[in-house]
Amino acid sequence: MLKYSGLVTAALLAAVQGAVAQDLTLEEEPVLSSEDATLLDLITVRSATRTETPISEATVSVSVVTEDQVERQSNINTNIGQILSKTVPGFGQSTENLTEYGQTLRGRNFLTLIDGVPQTNNLNNNYRALNSIGTSAIGQIEVVRGATAAYGFGAPGGLVNIITKSPEDGEFNANISVGVKVSPTNVSDSFSYLTEAGASGAKDGFFYLANASWEDTGSSFTADGERRPPDSFGTQGGTDDIGVFNFLGKFGYEHESHRILFSANKFRYWQDSEWAGPVSGGSRSNNTSATPTRGNLNTRTPGADNLTLNANYTNDDILGGTFDLQAYYNDNTTTFTRTEFLGFEYNQYETESQKIGGRATFDTPFPSDRIPVDIVWGVDALNDRTNVNPIDGPTGAPRYDLMGIAPFAQVRADLFDDRATLTGGIRYEHLSVDINDFVNDIGASVNGGTLTFQEPLFNVSGSVDLNDTFTLFGGFSQGFQLGDLGRLLYNSPNFTDVSQLEEKGQKTDSYEIGLRAVGNAWDASITGFYNKSNNGVTYDANLDIVLSPEQIWGIEVTANYDVTDQIAVGGTLTWLEGEYDTTGDGKYDSDLGSDRIAPLKLTGYVEYAPRDWANFRLQGLYSGHRNPDSTQFTGIETIDSYFVVDAFADFSINENSKLSFGVENMLNADYVPVLQQSYSVQSYGYDDYYYVKAPGTTFSAKYSMKF
Repeated sequence: MLKYSGLVTAALLAAVQGAVAQDLTLEEEPVLSSEDATLLDLITVRSATRTETPISEATVSVSVVTEDQVERQSNINTNIGQILSKTVPGFGQSTENLTEYGQTLRGRNFLTLIDGVPQTNNLNNNYRALNSIGTSAIGQIEVVRGATAAYGFGAPGGLVNIITKSPEDGEFNANISVGVKVSPTNVSDSFSYLTEAGASGAKDGFFYLANASWEDTGSSFTADGERRPPDSFGTQGGTDDIGVFNFLGKFGYEHESHRILFSANKFRYWQDSEWAGPVSGGSRSNNTSATPTRGNLNTRTPGADNLTLNANYTNDDILGGTFDLQAYYNDNTTTFTRTEFLGFEYNQYETESQKIGGRATFDTPFPSDRIPVDIVWGVDALNDRTNVNPIDGPTGAPRYDLMGIAPFAQVRADLFDDRATLTGGIRYEHLSVDINDFVNDIGASVNGGTLTFQEPLFNVSGSVDLNDTFTLFGGFSQGFQLGDLGRLLYNSPNFTDVSQLEEKGQKTDSYEIGLRAVGNAWDASITGFYNKSNNGVTYDANLDIVLSPEQIWGIEVTANYDVTDQIAVGGTLTWLEGEYDTTGDGKYDSDLGSDRIAPLKLTGYVEYAPRDWANFRLQGLYSGHRNPDSTQFTGIETIDSYFVVDAFADFSINENSKLSFGVENMLNADYVPVLQQSYSVQSYGYDDYYYVKAPGTTFSAKYSMKF
């Protein structure tokens, strides 16, 4: 049943010739049998090797969320962070909000890209990069777990590469979908609707694609019927009472070994709510959720405007291999909300970032009867200009201008009749950041200047097929990011000159080892990982930024089983822990907070397809208990466990149309997400504002048609 997902799973778990586990427990997880092995090349990834590579040949840890899986999950929630939390091992629990702050990958921040174009703002992170595109424009999502320099410029925990849809075969193909979503607590105020439409085609070497979506959401309500604040976590952006528009356009031409492609994606969301007044009333001890009041504290409508332009040229016959040239532009403006609580007032501001960059990638094979070798090499360049603009008060933040260049080379060799693989490589990042003179938020004058970072980043990995079922693997890789420069300069009394940040970059060393196995109707994997850095970004009990040595370790487990041709079951386990050195004496003496280290996460699913025209899915997520021994602000509170169940049903009406239904939080679980729990510090009174419960049960329906 459901061969396509089976290809993904089996390729990830069994056929990857890389150093780390390619495990995936996402949706419809039946496994390839031996006679299906020739189909592995149908599934390709770019995030693993920088080239269009069959997943069976990927050399880094990558999970793939397919187009079908994104579509089905988005029927109940279009938030990409929510989708990844329920589908990808190692990915932290969702914030139930627009932000990905507090949602980490193996305990660290990750780099988000759209078709290889960076969306993450590493100079002043606004934590909105995941939600920079509509889900109807997504072809697949590739998640590389663990520090990586594959695309560089900020990926200490890994990267998320969102691959947009490609044109379908045929001169003209079109699709349209309409959907609704409601809460039974208040149908009129919660009513949300979604419209999607697309067209694509190809003829005489030319191809095109257009995809547009419009979403309008109502308010959300907790399990006990309380209205949730439109922004349920500080100023980080909510998903209630918002309008969302996305347009993706592509045009290209292909002839013999040459291919050229131009694409543009425009994403815009805005939040215009009647309930944007002060938020209060949360109490952890009384288990009451903070609620909003009518009004509007904002001077300007909160929202985001994101434009991504991309141009690619590919030559499949150069130097005996392939050549890919990419040039891109990204322009993002994010307007945050104004907030008042506990006597504090946080002014409204916006971040503005423009990125211009390019990549040149050669894939050059060196055939040999003894040891076949392949080299991927090239260079990346990036210019990132970031401003923090005031709206109703000073921001206390400087302007940033980053220039980066990074040559790289990666070598791969297949050994012992392809039963073992060894890979290794280096990337050399040269970064310079110009920062102007400015006065920070506490009124201190800071001298500007130019910061320079030069970092060689290494990786080495290998895998060995022990037999036809089991493969042992292991690897080491490094990643580098600038750290939270904006927060350091914004309100730290210890910095009077930007030259003090010269040694504050964060290099992460990442290790893993594991075992994967594939049988005729099952697959499983277990991976242990460990990462460390000397300048990890944490916050003390006063929410002042701290750069200190830290280490994180954990386990990821996946398992899938085809019970019959109609029934498939599976699940994942993610457990991690981390600690840091508070005094610099070389001893790790405090646990990392729960905004970095999520509790135990268990996911499971049952898939049932009784007929060709009907498919049912029941999935669950359990978030465990965590009681860190920590002096960090986000480590003071104990995190309570919760369990959430969702259900899906798809019914094909005919060959060209289908009807989908979904229920999110089917059991109406009454819980507070991990991030909001970690910030609800009772001794500070912060639970009055941050203790916001997640949405209760919601129902959704969607009709889709192709023609």
